[in-house]
Amino acid sequence: MTSRLLTFAAFALLAGCATGRGAAPEGDLAGRTLRMAAANGQVTTLRFRGDGSVRAAFGRRHLDGRWRVAGRRLCFDWPNARRECWPYAEPFVRGRTRTVTSDRGNVVRVTML
Repeated sequence: MTSRLLTFAAFALLAGCATGRGAAPEGDLAGRTLRMAAANGQVTTLRFRGDGSVRAAFGRRHLDGRWRVAGRRLCFDWPNARRECWPYAEPFVRGRTRTVTSDRGNVVRVTML
């Protein structure tokens, strides 16, 4: 279950904060919050920090990890889980929901809050 939540969190981040000039700098995500919804209905909220850390909250639980932008991908490192990366090709727009698929085949719907 924890692995699924981490995957979901990573997906949300990669949903898109890049500019048309290539991948966005990490600062575009710092201080932002994303809501991710998995196909099974599970909802996770991701809060990005400027130091490269991220907190995933789901229900009454939370998990802290690391995020980074590499090329046109947003990658997450969570405790006891393999790194997972998401496409990061265009700006993410507040209130707009997108469906994204990670390099591990996980699909989520992401909305910037």
